[in-house]
Amino acid sequence: MKKITPMLLAVMMMLSAFSSCGKDDDADDGLNYPVVKKPTYMIYYGEVDDAVVNNAKKYDIAILHPRQGNLNRQQVSSIQSAGTKVLGYIAVGEDLRTAGKTAEEMLADERFTGDGSGPKVDARAEGETSLAAADINGTTSPGGSGYASYYLDDNDRDGKPDFNPYFTCAYTNIGDPDWYDVLDNMRFDGEDNVPGIKEILTTEYGRGLGCDGLFLDTVDTCAPNGYTSDDDPGKTRFEWTAPGAKDFMERVKKNYPDKLICQNRGLFFYNHLLEHYRYSPRASADFLFYESYMLDSSPAQLFNEGFFADNKFNQVPKLAVESSRPDGFTVLSLGYAEGPEKYDLKKTLAGDSKKGLAYLRADIQEAENMAGFSHYITDGNLTMINDFVMNNRIDEDEDDPIWSSVYNNSTVWPPHEPEPRVGICAAEPTKGGAIVFWDVALDKTGVTYVLYYRDKPFDFAADPELKDSQKMILTPSVTEAYEQGQYDALPYQAEVNGLESGKTYYMVIRAVDNSEAHNKEKNTVYQTVIPN
Repeated sequence: MKKITPMLLAVMMMLSAFSSCGKDDDADDGLNYPVVKKPTYMIYYGEVDDAVVNNAKKYDIAILHPRQGNLNRQQVSSIQSAGTKVLGYIAVGEDLRTAGKTAEEMLADERFTGDGSGPKVDARAEGETSLAAADINGTTSPGGSGYASYYLDDNDRDGKPDFNPYFTCAYTNIGDPDWYDVLDNMRFDGEDNVPGIKEILTTEYGRGLGCDGLFLDTVDTCAPNGYTSDDDPGKTRFEWTAPGAKDFMERVKKNYPDKLICQNRGLFFYNHLLEHYRYSPRASADFLFYESYMLDSSPAQLFNEGFFADNKFNQVPKLAVESSRPDGFTVLSLGYAEGPEKYDLKKTLAGDSKKGLAYLRADIQEAENMAGFSHYITDGNLTMINDFVMNNRIDEDEDDPIWSSVYNNSTVWPPHEPEPRVGICAAEPTKGGAIVFWDVALDKTGVTYVLYYRDKPFDFAADPELKDSQKMILTPSVTEAYEQGQYDALPYQAEVNGLESGKTYYMVIRAVDNSEAHNKEKNTVYQTVIPN
């Protein structure tokens, strides 16, 4: 008998119970709603051959590893001929050139000694925790120097670069200007054996791959110090480099304005409860990549129930907020066909078994239909070419948006679902107008928010569509309380102008999805406001 955990059972029951809420019968109301088609994508880290090229052409986006794939311009061009955007992998928080090298070997190679001012450590005074007090360049390690300025030594301060123990690469300060220059000029063919930014994005340097953008890996190097414990072999104490990560992405965009950026993880930049949020690279990131949203790469379990609940109930609402801002991004999620052999996930992914269908489809349901991400599934090594998600996804969106909240007061683990904050939550008067505040709604195609307002009470029974109201599509901006990390802050606000001073206005905010059907939920929560 297979062991079905409570969380997995809930997911499987949800698959069978998920039903349509029906299409809105008033989609044509004169407003210019956006229509969003989520992109399809694939990711592959193996050798690129004709089979890989032909499969990549089926997708909107193909993420490839130039070095491990031995990628060349002809292959990239062939994929692009089908309209597919090709993103090339590059590690920014670790130096792949140092893989397997010792600190002593690095000292003997001028590529790793730079100006000799490194390795660097956090320059903040002892006990100082504010990122605003951090020096983007750090200060020379008390244990010694002699290395390039962008290597880090905060884990032990012994004067030698700190290494990722799992991949044996030296950690780097993403925001160090010298590190950007090194990354920009690295070459595939030569002593580096690692393609750099210029080689990946242009056709005039090195192999001239001419990719459409970068897939930025190892951004988690600048995670909050508290994310890893002192006894964790892979601990990192480099949060002070976070402001520089934002600078790095802005520099890429400035130097390569027509290229795309996909940020792998670094979810802490989009959590307003963390100071990292104040240094969010959102405006530069076209895509955010979310590994292990549900199915993870562990062979011991299908997924970790606690982590998945945190992803679903804490991370998803916050990411939905950030992705829908005017300078937002698209979320690409990844599930792994690993887990215990009895589930046959890899064989199912390859089409050689049906035993794992329910689990793989549940992964798609959670990531695409519930969270609104663009999903893909592969193996732990990212080398299984497949079209499983493409063949099992549901393109149509017939369901109304569902209100959620960025505020979750759960005190248990795994965390429970947040209490939805439906519709308009507050309205404040301004001169000849008002500022309205609201929380987040979720939908597979994303959400547009519409304000309905009038100078007399609503009659929801006689006019459920609120046709006898003025209406406008809201452009959400960040509230001050949210920006400053207030725990229960509302994430959205928008200004309404052209109202009559001294008159009472009744206001409702409803969520409309970005599908062609423009499905609308019809909450009846209202606020009143009297403009100054």
